[in-house]
Amino acid sequence: MAMRGDGKGIEELQQATGTKDKVAQRWIDVLLKRADDLHCASPWHSKADIVSEIQTWFDQQPGEKLNPLLDITGLDPSQDTPVELLHTILLGPMVGDQPTLVGNMAAVERYQWPHRSSPIRAGYIIQYKNNLIGKHFKTLMQVLIFHVHKICTPEQFTLVKAASDLGARLWVPEIDDMDYYLEQLKIAVANLLDTFDTVDPLRILVKIKLHLLAHLPDDIQRFGPAIWFVTEIYEAYNGVF
Repeated sequence: MAMRGDGKGIEELQQATGTKDKVAQRWIDVLLKRADDLHCASPWHSKADIVSEIQTWFDQQPGEKLNPLLDITGLDPSQDTPVELLHTILLGPMVGDQPTLVGNMAAVERYQWPHRSSPIRAGYIIQYKNNLIGKHFKTLMQVLIFHVHKICTPEQFTLVKAASDLGARLWVPEIDDMDYYLEQLKIAVANLLDTFDTVDPLRILVKIKLHLLAHLPDDIQRFGPAIWFVTEIYEAYNGVF
């Protein structure tokens, strides 16, 4: 398609399949430009001739033309890459909660709630709210509900409760009854998405992390508790905190 100069068709196919390979995308951009240049330079040539010329040139180019992971037998990146808690939960809904709650409050209200929780360095959290790490978001996920009551809207409070409930269900090392656990987890995920629909529905459309929450039950059923496949442990190198 790229050799024929069909950029629109490629974009529609990527949107329809949800697949976009960065390695291939580099060559797609190159081939689209080359097809356009050849068509402008030799408009009398047929499309088949242009495609043949580009194909010959393309075959002579060194380097990977496609992500090598896609050639591994049995590997399906979309299914074999589980949802990761740090980047999908803590840096997803929790980051989404924060501007919704803090950014929409008056200055007095914004500084009223954090200082009630001084043992968790609330002043630091509110001062550097745009530079927090995983442990701060885990703390906020569990204690925020006790500090924003009566200083946020009922819809925002419901959102905080839903996020806290989901977090408490995910950070578990063992699952005794998988069927019951997954049933309750699906309800918790649905509750969080429903509350986002009330507070900020556009976020569901533009933030892939909210969509990924629906895949958590499948990943946990296949790989076990979500904390088994976290990458957060590498934040231990942030010794300054």
